[in-house]
Amino acid sequence: MKQGLSIFGTEGFMRGRKRAVCALLAALMLAAAPMPPARAALPGSMMQLAEVLGAVHHLRTLCGTNEGPLWRNKMIEMMGVADPSETERQQLIQRFNDAYHRYRNSYQTCTSTAAGQADKLMQDGQRLADELASGGYGR
Repeated sequence: MKQGLSIFGTEGFMRGRKRAVCALLAALMLAAAPMPPARAALPGSMMQLAEVLGAVHHLRTLCGTNEGPLWRNKMIEMMGVADPSETERQQLIQRFNDAYHRYRNSYQTCTSTAAGQADKLMQDGQRLADELASGGYGR
């Protein structure tokens, strides 16, 4: 075999080199292709709404509204619409649970203050839900 030539000979060497150049060009084109846009993070108002739902879940049950798991189910419904990442899903659940426990520790019986707080939270929740709907969530 001559020095400097591959076992394929000069013609095979050139074909192999052309293939390598084509493969390199294809790789560069793929690298330069625009990536799909990153999914935007959930809005903060959705995290706030998760807290409201957790608090309302406790207060409405405490005050005997007989709604059962309605507010927990609304939370599940909201997560279905939002399609959060796993991290965001865990954050939403944590916010719901933290608010539930915070209000459970603060209100053990239904008082006029507890009922008033539930009403205020319901209004806040409606406002947040309206903001989210106008921003494209829930459609």
